[in-house]
Amino acid sequence: MHRIATIIAAVALLAGCSMKADMDAGSKAIAAFHRDVDAGQYQKVWAESATDMKGSTPADRLAALLDAVHRKLGRFRSGSQVGFNDNVSGAGHTLSVTYEARYEKGAATEQFVFRMDGNRALLAGYHINSDALILG
Repeated sequence: MHRIATIIAAVALLAGCSMKADMDAGSKAIAAFHRDVDAGQYQKVWAESATDMKGSTPADRLAALLDAVHRKLGRFRSGSQVGFNDNVSGAGHTLSVTYEARYEKGAATEQFVFRMDGNRALLAGYHINSDALILG
């Protein structure tokens, strides 16, 4: 019985360490995303994305979306994580992060979906919700 408890504790400890590393990688990827969008580097965002993103969204379509976000919301000012889901399954390892962002011209809720590749978070999906996108 003691051996089983030790194994469970070790697995929980390793999972916690992995989750922290995943969250750190996700935070870095979100910061890079906002820097690239502010700099108009939309092709770079697509080129550094996971195959999920590249397979579902052509580069020119992602560039048009990101350009619209940047034109209507302005430069990124600040943000904070308000939720996440770190998932390992037969389909792979993904990290979803819900982010409350402040831009020059309004607020937005962003959801980033990352495909984890070792210690790198590769953008697999991006969703944004903001009244300023519709009304601005």
